[in-house]
Amino acid sequence: MTTLLTDISEETTPPQIGSMVHEAIREATGNLDPYREIKKNHNEAVLEIETDLAKLIDDSSAPLLNALKLAGTGNLIDMGPERGWTDVAQIFDGFMTRQCDYFDYQGFENFLRNSKTLLYLGDNAGEIVLDKILIKMLIQMTDLDITFSVRGGPIINDATMEDARFTGIADIVRTIDTGAAFPGVVLGECSEEFLHYYHNADMIVSKGQGNYESLSDARENIFFLLKAKCPVIADKIGCTVGELVLQKGRAFAEAFK
Repeated sequence: MTTLLTDISEETTPPQIGSMVHEAIREATGNLDPYREIKKNHNEAVLEIETDLAKLIDDSSAPLLNALKLAGTGNLIDMGPERGWTDVAQIFDGFMTRQCDYFDYQGFENFLRNSKTLLYLGDNAGEIVLDKILIKMLIQMTDLDITFSVRGGPIINDATMEDARFTGIADIVRTIDTGAAFPGVVLGECSEEFLHYYHNADMIVSKGQGNYESLSDARENIFFLLKAKCPVIADKIGCTVGELVLQKGRAFAEAFK
């Protein structure tokens, strides 16, 4: 492991490093999916409260806004950074009333009106149940052709096709995988199918830090939805650790100034 880390280039992204490290762990342990049971537990825990959370959203005065907040808050279900929770359900306490200073809902809503196709880049198991609630809301409110993507193979607790089927999100929306097992989207390693949807989507919703680390400089029509869970990401975004963020990609925004 030490040799692996010393040989890594400074240009290597965190998702690429994560893939290398976890590949070494899989080889050393002989376990192709060390987080499988944890992912199953997270999926089951959020599925248990899905109906109650969906009702909160439906009964609220701003369903789409609050569905976005819920999906973003769910980004805390992560086995990568240090966790500040022990029970998944407690993550969602008061999510609708929290102040969000880095949440460009107006920009998101405006872009949504002018889009016909949307690619939604999923992140973690468990969390994708909240993505399902948001996608259901988008299906009800728009005529968007939506595609949801998961990882191309097991990596940490990131969602795979197995998780998409288990949680039911694959039953309500076209679901594909990236074709690669990275804790993010490394475009040079993705499948032709994924790249087709990526390059042809009018709008992209990118969940989580790993996807942000991969695509924050991409010249695409991306809205990043995440919890800032480390100082490096928070500094790049310009927020504080713990902030809920909905932000259009900077490279894309600058291209259309």
